[in-house]
Amino acid sequence: MNAGVRPEGRGELAERVAEAWHDPERLRSLVLGALDGGSGREVLPAAERLREIDEDAERGTLVLALALRGCAEHRRAEDVLLRHIRTHGGGADTWFALAPLASWRGSTADVDTALDNALRYDPDHADALAWGYKHQARRHGDEHAVRWLTERSRQSWRATVMLGELALHRGDAGSAVQLFASACDLRPRGPGPLAAAARALAAAGRDDECARLVVERWTGSCGPWPLIEAVEACLRRGRAGDAALALARLRGVELDADAVERAADLSLRVDAACLAAGI
Repeated sequence: MNAGVRPEGRGELAERVAEAWHDPERLRSLVLGALDGGSGREVLPAAERLREIDEDAERGTLVLALALRGCAEHRRAEDVLLRHIRTHGGGADTWFALAPLASWRGSTADVDTALDNALRYDPDHADALAWGYKHQARRHGDEHAVRWLTERSRQSWRATVMLGELALHRGDAGSAVQLFASACDLRPRGPGPLAAAARALAAAGRDDECARLVVERWTGSCGPWPLIEAVEACLRRGRAGDAALALARLRGVELDADAVERAADLSLRVDAACLAAGI
């Protein structure tokens, strides 16, 4: 008996699965929620059903493979993914899903193939880069893992940001800022690099570098979050005027609900800081 699911819980889950049997969105949500709760075997039929009815063949296949892994059926999970690749071709998520399964088999060559293909389809695949870096560190040590990441940074802003985060961890803020700037160069009109760099610098207590990088690099296409980080950094440093200037640049930028709430709070705090500073 699965110790993580009470008998009455299993009955309730089975009832909810039956109600969602023809609805791939609900079925997917139920399967993933059950897997997060430790129920693998109980939702395996639902995962198999999802693969049959999901219009997104890759998504259904990935959920089934995840359910099979939850049942410790690693070879079946690998076979499901490989058959999908042979039939439909592989995307970054499908190839990455093969990597831990190949590692479980002890095939380093297949791990490398899976990661290389995942990053060929998406050089900025966050899970493949993070898992691959840790895998290389376990196999060959930290220096080799950094070289592996550096090779991928030529085409990947995310790998470049990761190298910047490693530089921050060893206390080399100058190299980190240079790497973050390089990441922004790789994708100058995307929101990802500058936001990730600003978060990393702020988390490391490098408020001046955070604000400076954002002010130098930000354009409207970067979205609101880098500027929000910069305003916070300026407030922490007691630079009310710079915070007000950075906040003013948010005008005209499309904000999601979270950003609207955050910007409203920042506006009050910036006004208070400016008043206290006599600005």
